[in-house]
Amino acid sequence: MFNQVADDRDHMSMRMPGMDNFYGRGYERPAYFCSGLPQQRGKFMNNTKGVASIAGKFASSFALGYKVFGNYNEDYASMLFEKAFTAYTMGIKQPGNCQTASVKSPYIYAEDNYVDDMELGAAELFSLTKEKKYEQQAIDFARQEKITPWLGKDTANHYQWYPFINLGHYSFAKKSATHKKELVKYYKEGIELVWKKSRENAFYRGVPFIWCSNNLTTSFAIQCHWYKNMTNDKTFDELMQANIDWLFGCNPWGTSMVYGLPAWCDTPVDPHAAFSHIGNMPVNGGLVDGPVYTTIYKSLIGIKLINADEYEPFQSDLVVYHDDYGDYSTNEPTMDGTASLVYLMAAMENGGRGRGKK
Repeated sequence: MFNQVADDRDHMSMRMPGMDNFYGRGYERPAYFCSGLPQQRGKFMNNTKGVASIAGKFASSFALGYKVFGNYNEDYASMLFEKAFTAYTMGIKQPGNCQTASVKSPYIYAEDNYVDDMELGAAELFSLTKEKKYEQQAIDFARQEKITPWLGKDTANHYQWYPFINLGHYSFAKKSATHKKELVKYYKEGIELVWKKSRENAFYRGVPFIWCSNNLTTSFAIQCHWYKNMTNDKTFDELMQANIDWLFGCNPWGTSMVYGLPAWCDTPVDPHAAFSHIGNMPVNGGLVDGPVYTTIYKSLIGIKLINADEYEPFQSDLVVYHDDYGDYSTNEPTMDGTASLVYLMAAMENGGRGRGKK
């Protein structure tokens, strides 16, 4: 099982995919095993304590893959079925978080939790087998982290609470009528913590301006959507919509945070991305990192604006955002953030079907 492919040496120059030759073996990249032990981080070591944060994600993905391919490719589906249980067993045997490694820079994905991932894995195995032991394990994991720790807080480390909300609560609640009420309560308590922070400002902004703040914003909107979906409670509709609107231009900079969307308004045009910067190819739909605390921006290594800051009148001592290739902290499209946004937009589109029709 692998936790990472390549490392920060990829950033030694901007180039197109497939042209990474900074590892001493042509265009090959290193892969980092899930050892469950701390790994080298340049001059330091990361804080890996186990395998479960990755194993739980793998287990749930394999279980979903089995459901998807079961009617199309029985051999492949059977392999996924087996791997789902193998991955989950690894997580049980090696509890703890698995962090990334870097060589030259001090920045890593410093994930600190794992019980949410194992809850999700257990929920999916319970769905496959209906075995009570997986139901019990899922609720045991759920009770260890009822609320994702960043909710209601002002800051967190980079990717500390990834994937930013507890996917296990929603998956498990759909599969276990016995525990649904309890899991929904956890979601509501987390949303209320953010609402308490956000209700006093014009943008209903309760998400901390840490690196990749747009990813947290997207994920939080998803949690609001899931809560409403499970309860039919519309209490947090405005809060959810405010987070969606923030991503598409209702923010102090008046710009969408999604490359090319909407097509008729101000959107990122100069992201920190090889496809657009070197290949002159649009990355339409890509969600950029988003605004960060000014203190974070000023502390990061190697950031230098290439062009004049068109949003200079809207910057502050609290938070900044730059549509500039030189600012990798606020204007780099991310895969996980974009994937979450695709899910959120699909959910919104699905919920809007049939409206206006008689």
